[in-house]
Amino acid sequence: MTRAIVAILLLSAVARAEDDPPEDVKMRFVEVGAELTASVKIQKLFDQAAYQALSSGFPSTIVVNTFVYPKDEREPIAARQLVRSVVYDLWDEDYVIRLDPTAKPVKVKFQSEALKLLGSVDGMPIARLADLPYLDQYYLRMTVLLNPVDKKTLAEVQRWLSQGTGGGLDRGGVFFGSFVSVFVHPKIADADRVLELRSQLFYRPKP
Repeated sequence: MTRAIVAILLLSAVARAEDDPPEDVKMRFVEVGAELTASVKIQKLFDQAAYQALSSGFPSTIVVNTFVYPKDEREPIAARQLVRSVVYDLWDEDYVIRLDPTAKPVKVKFQSEALKLLGSVDGMPIARLADLPYLDQYYLRMTVLLNPVDKKTLAEVQRWLSQGTGGGLDRGGVFFGSFVSVFVHPKIADADRVLELRSQLFYRPKP
């Protein structure tokens, strides 16, 4: 992504109104290897129209952005992104779902099954454990977008994410600041629907 694109998006953020407060939800946090993972339901992203659109034959894209904040601070210490998609194969009458761009597609027959898979974030890595000292308190802010309008910009962001130092997603990576500036504001990237969630406070107990 060029600096010009980033600048345009940042100016868009300034021009827009303040966001509505995020919805407080209970999330589950589990340490897996060197990462902290989060799980939460996101079915509210789909209203009736969005649900019916799953069977249209046109692809639907879901972008999940997460930001880990220390308690009482406004600067996140880690940010991650997950992109998933679904399309109804009109020929084979299957819903073809990619829960992760690197994962093998999953095929299901029923629309309700597709919604169940798409509406759950299970074990998504959100931060390196090394960046989360024991007993310090944090919360997770999650912004979920359905069908971002600017697909070209989304593709550019995905390309840039793969090139940043240290994955470009944790504090210290060259991409981190711009990523946060662009995606922490859920209305910057126009989308069919936006869901913003905030977790309860959590901490890592000493072993």
